[in-house]
Amino acid sequence: MRRALRKGVLLGLAMLASVAVAEQPTRVKLAQDLARAHAAWPQGRDWLTENRSKTGQLVIPVLNRCVPDSPDGELTAFSVYLRLSQKGKILEVVTDIDAELGRCMTRESREVQLPEAPREDFWIQVNLAAPL
Repeated sequence: MRRALRKGVLLGLAMLASVAVAEQPTRVKLAQDLARAHAAWPQGRDWLTENRSKTGQLVIPVLNRCVPDSPDGELTAFSVYLRLSQKGKILEVVTDIDAELGRCMTRESREVQLPEAPREDFWIQVNLAAPL
C-alpha cells in the first residue's frame, strides 16, 4: 500500500512539473517576443534601421563556421535571435532550427563587435539561409 501511495505521489508530482514546464515560454519564444518588442521600441527601431545589414554581414561568417559545408544540402531560410550587450557584444544566439547551432554560434560570435545597442540585453532577429 505504501509503495503504491509513493508511486502515486511521484506520478502526481511529475505531472505537475510537466504542466509547469509546458506553461513556461521556451527560450526561442522568449527571444522572438523580446526581439519583436525591442524592434517596436523607437530606439530599437532606429538601431535596426541603421545596423540591420551590417549585423547580417557580421553574422554570416559565424554561421558558416557552425554549419558544415554541404553542396548537396537544400537551402533553408531561418531566423536567429541575438541577445546583445549595450556595448554591442553578442551574448547569446538562439534559433529554433537546432539548439546546438545556437550554442555554436554563441561561441563563435564572442569576438564579433556590433554597434552599441540602445540597452543591455537587446534582442534582435536576423534572417539567414544555409544548406541544412
